[in-house]
Amino acid sequence: MAAECIFCKAQTELYVNGVPICIKCSDARTKRKPPTRETAILRILHRDLDVVTERASAAAATFDAVTSEIPSGFPHPDGTQRIHNASRAMSQARIGLMIAHNRLNDFLSRGVVPDDLKLG
Repeated sequence: MAAECIFCKAQTELYVNGVPICIKCSDARTKRKPPTRETAILRILHRDLDVVTERASAAAATFDAVTSEIPSGFPHPDGTQRIHNASRAMSQARIGLMIAHNRLNDFLSRGVVPDDLKLG
């Protein structure tokens, strides 16, 4: 039984989920659209967030390892410097994580594209 395509009103016998649709309109709707600039920016921001999250986790694990090597609670002079270095690395990683979160949040909530991702 022929029916009219819901989109272009052409005669069709094809039904998708009980809705008449011609082959031309069905093909047009099932083809993937190329990624938009917005999609590309979002992908980059998510990737950046993943990278800094991994870096922050590694820095925290290093800090925990360094501080757990002090059984008496009183580190020797080299141990103090190692703790200081691990603490600094963890702080920098957390700052990077905060920046990445803010960039993604600004893009998602207000559409603000970071300067380094804007087209020239």
